Amino acid sequence: MKFLSLLVIIAALAACQGAEVAESLDAQQRSVSSIIVDTLEDLKVQMADGWPEYGIPSLAPLEISHKDMNYATGEVFANGEFDDIVVRGLNEFEIKSMEYSLLFSRIRYEFVFASLNVSTQYKADVGAGYHLARDGGAFLALENLRITGQVRYSTGIVGSNNNFRIRDLQVNISVDNVVSNIENLSKYRIMNRKLNQIVEEFIDLTINENTELIADWIDSTVTPICNELIGDRSLSDLLGLITGGGSN
Repeated sequence: MKFLSLLVIIAALAACQGAEVAESLDAQQRSVSSIIVDTLEDLKVQMADGWPEYGIPSLAPLEISHKDMNYATGEVFANGEFDDIVVRGLNEFEIKSMEYSLLFSRIRYEFVFASLNVSTQYKADVGAGYHLARDGGAFLALENLRITGQVRYSTGIVGSNNNFRIRDLQVNISVDNVVSNIENLSKYRIMNRKLNQIVEEFIDLTINENTELIADWIDSTVTPICNELIGDRSLSDLLGLITGGGSN
């Protein structure tokens, strides 16, 4: 989810750069939408190196050595740890559409990830009136993950570099197929596969049946984060952040 937030931030900042050059578009024979697309294509390349000056590691792939998990509500609990986490496909998205409206201060977009997947080694203790300990390898993939929506923004007085703000984010997420291959959910191979099918169905329904809930959560959570990240940076500073250069 953090990456989805970053992706929307990048689109919004690219739009800001597009607005800055809007007056020269006729001479350049390029649309603002194409400028945004070019910026996102540059982003894919930069993701391999990350943005170390901002504390963002390489995202292609994203590697995390260790992550603890602690969850409890009522009688249900899940405690565990994940090692050697590798997330692949973050930079392998296709830009299906990108429509920029200067009149409405809005960007509409559609991205598709052919396969966004994670592999890891896990140890877990779970229970709900019982106790179950498991460990092994795990692989999870979201295939044809589609992200559509829009970014609306506002700017201050013409010529000001510090008044760009995101008004709201609309992020709609859907997935065509979920693949789960978690080892040792059961010592019986047939039962293990059945449990993985339950995981697949649960994730599919969670994403596809809760699009409005997820969209509202992203808007209320990510919009203030975006504006905090933008701060008082100038437009050139924002573009530099996207492409790996520029000032802090």
